[in-house]
Amino acid sequence: MATAATKVTQDNPTFTGNQSMTAGKDVVESTLRTVDESTKGAAGVSLFHILTLASIGGSLALFFAGKKSAAIFVGLWPPTFQALKAVADTNKENRK
Repeated sequence: MATAATKVTQDNPTFTGNQSMTAGKDVVESTLRTVDESTKGAAGVSLFHILTLASIGGSLALFFAGKKSAAIFVGLWPPTFQALKAVADTNKENRK
């Protein structure tokens, strides 16, 4: 039984695995960028900043509710959101 990846490589002899990863990455980045820009237009604030503030608030709420392990877990999310924002902005500037 041929998998989807096998079928793609059979149909396109010049296909490499890196092309698949790059194409998928571009789709995800462009989708995130589009959602972020529409959020900026509607709310005036980046989606990534909203997610950062929400995770900080959620972490505080969990901490005060006595769920310290969950609070620490959620408290680790803000740097990830800010890193995603930096990558999306950097890649957007590089494409211009």
